[in-house]
Amino acid sequence: MKKYLEFYGVIKDLSYCTRVITEDLETVEFARFDINRAPKSGILQFADSTSLGFSQWGTPKLHRTHPGARMYKTYDLPKIVTVIPIIKDEGNGTQNNDRINFMVLSRMNLMNIYIVLAWYESAVPKGDSKDKITDFRFNSKWVADRILDIKNYKKSALHWNVSHFDRHFERVFRQAIRCNLDIANRYDVELHPVRNHLRALDKYLFDGKFELDAFARHSSRKSSSSARSEAVTIHELEDLDNKQKAYFELDNLIGGKYFLAADGAFWERGKVVIQESKTSKDGKLPSLADIQDGLFRNILCSNIDELYLDGVRVDFTTRLKLTGKVVGTIEFPTNDWRSIESFADENKLRSDQRSNQRLWLRLLNEEAIANKRVTVEIVPKR
Repeated sequence: MKKYLEFYGVIKDLSYCTRVITEDLETVEFARFDINRAPKSGILQFADSTSLGFSQWGTPKLHRTHPGARMYKTYDLPKIVTVIPIIKDEGNGTQNNDRINFMVLSRMNLMNIYIVLAWYESAVPKGDSKDKITDFRFNSKWVADRILDIKNYKKSALHWNVSHFDRHFERVFRQAIRCNLDIANRYDVELHPVRNHLRALDKYLFDGKFELDAFARHSSRKSSSSARSEAVTIHELEDLDNKQKAYFELDNLIGGKYFLAADGAFWERGKVVIQESKTSKDGKLPSLADIQDGLFRNILCSNIDELYLDGVRVDFTTRLKLTGKVVGTIEFPTNDWRSIESFADENKLRSDQRSNQRLWLRLLNEEAIANKRVTVEIVPKR
């Protein structure tokens, strides 16, 4: 048996109704906006009364700090911006030395999310460490200027992102490297050698200028390798029931090819179920952020128009599996609203201001009803 299933899919368009946003997003006046002091997700309000949703990533990697939950919170807004560090080196005493790849660009293009490439201008040593840094701060003026550009931009996120990468990628990349060197010298801390980043950048250049096709060719191989690696890795909190993990190679009509992995894929009632899993270690349900991240990761798969396994087209659905210390099982969508209340009563789910888990159940059901191929299952932890 293969360690993972390999699928090929085509996405023609993307449509999704966001439902599970139980906390109010903070509104920030653009005149006072500083990305380093702003919430991780929020709404930017401009002087002319227009607004847009914004979020920020903690690393350039989609699966490192789960920025999906942050973007998910803004996904029902008409215009969405996300700020992504182009490089993040957390110090030579860690394995975390990441740079952005083409898969991120392709995914944001497809989901119509505007990207702002940014660099960390400052950071400080982590405690007394000489090889780890923390408290990363973006160059806020750069971020604000690019967001203002996006506010006035009339074309799609695809057009902005491609133009932004063409015009600014090399500049931001080199600035990130210069700032890393400055941080290392200022605090006498050891970061990773910059040569690997410079070698990568050299592969992205053609005749001395950044070329998107070269970036796609080089980093797509890395993306594919990363997705395959993720597909064979079993994480502690995924609770897969021995299901095989899944690797996807997807084509879209507005940006090319990209790769991703899902926590599980299996046959059920004549359909392939593509499953993302979130598990609570000690609680009855995973955190709201974990649930939102799982739903965000399912958006792309639920919008696949054609899915093939070993060259044969298959019917499919997606599922978010939530595991915790609960009694009984419940599946969404359902028209039996009494079963939701009974499940909540039996498990004494919270309904207070801090964590309204009863409301989560109702909203998860509404989301599954509203969106094609979206299902949710809550099961006891083994």
